[in-house]
Amino acid sequence: MPIIISEPINERGKKDARRHREKQKEAIQKRLPEIIADESIITHKKGKVVKVPIRIIDIPHFKPKIGDDISGFGQGPGEPGDIIGHRPAPNGNGSEPGSEPGKDYIETEIPIEELIEMMLEDLGLPKLEEKEMQNITVELGWKIAGLDKAGVWPLLDRKATAREGIRRFWYFLRSLESETGQSELVCFRALKQSKGILADALTILKENSVSDQSDAVEPFPIFTNDDLRYRQIKDDTQEQSRAVIIAMMDVSGSMSDMKKYLARSMLFWLVEFLRKLYRQVEVRFITHHAVARIVPEEDFFSTGESGGTYCYTAYEKASGLVETEYPTNSWNVYVWHFSDGDDFDSNQTVEELRKLIAKEVNMVGYGEIRPEENNSLSGKLWDTFKNSFELKKGRVDNVDTMMGPDSFPFLCVKIGSREDLLPALKTFLKKDRWAS
Repeated sequence: MPIIISEPINERGKKDARRHREKQKEAIQKRLPEIIADESIITHKKGKVVKVPIRIIDIPHFKPKIGDDISGFGQGPGEPGDIIGHRPAPNGNGSEPGSEPGKDYIETEIPIEELIEMMLEDLGLPKLEEKEMQNITVELGWKIAGLDKAGVWPLLDRKATAREGIRRFWYFLRSLESETGQSELVCFRALKQSKGILADALTILKENSVSDQSDAVEPFPIFTNDDLRYRQIKDDTQEQSRAVIIAMMDVSGSMSDMKKYLARSMLFWLVEFLRKLYRQVEVRFITHHAVARIVPEEDFFSTGESGGTYCYTAYEKASGLVETEYPTNSWNVYVWHFSDGDDFDSNQTVEELRKLIAKEVNMVGYGEIRPEENNSLSGKLWDTFKNSFELKKGRVDNVDTMMGPDSFPFLCVKIGSREDLLPALKTFLKKDRWAS
């Protein structure tokens, strides 16, 4: 009779926990489009863990048969695909409402990192690895790069030079002992009397004219030009992986709360993705209507204005930030602009966009948000961009896109609803857009 060793309880527990987590992951992946647009996730401030509501996962277990006939066992009659064990709702027929409770939902916690990995898998994007990103060589100033026998007097290293002088003293003293056969103290007296000049000390010993009366050997440094040591300096640089996101949004009277919400959703996930790529990520916010302003984050999403819209003012502000605070030789620069497409001077906006891209930023993205309007229509700015640049039109999961050639890192997406966020992210995050 074979002896069967059952699996240890603790191992079965781990296996069950892994399976439960996999089931939760499957449930989350099925609801990704609505989860990533959930306001509770978009507005979370502290920590990297978010709560996601999912249906309770029912653990399979045996149930007694319902009814009077409890004899026998087995599958019973039926065909593949038939629903078995279905209980009619009390006080209801077929699809009519009954008194039974609905499906229960629970909240499961999931780290933002894991949610991003699930999105990457769902979007079919490659795993983001920081080593693929552009490392910037940043000049930090100057640093000591060792010692040399040549240099300028202000860079003389006194301690290193003194060590060389003491080393030479002992070398001279041993040379005198070896050549004359005199004791160490006598040779020291001659070397001291000659003030460290080896030839003179040798003459004093040979002529037996030592006059110094020192009682003990007290080393002193003896210097020649070969004993001088100078500090060498070189540029202090460091390879850094860092990025700045310049977020621009139209806050004129035509930008409703829903439009701002969709813009915030896009920005939240774009920032989270870039934080996986770079060690340091900064975000700067610019709002614009007739004029543009650099504002803190809370004002960026809460400010409402009225009046006209001049988008070029925002691009001017972004260029100023790149020139003064985020030069492209030290920063990876991403600029994203969200608007409903209204613009009183779209031609000037095109000119400012050209100037910004000429500064060699990594990418400029334009998101046109039109939830209340017929999304098949385009705003003035969208049409102007299409007519001004050689943009290739496309469509990703019913989301309109336009993009420039590799030498012109410009991308446009049109967002009309929450369901458009995931396809828009897929377009923005395509590997050849963020990898340098």
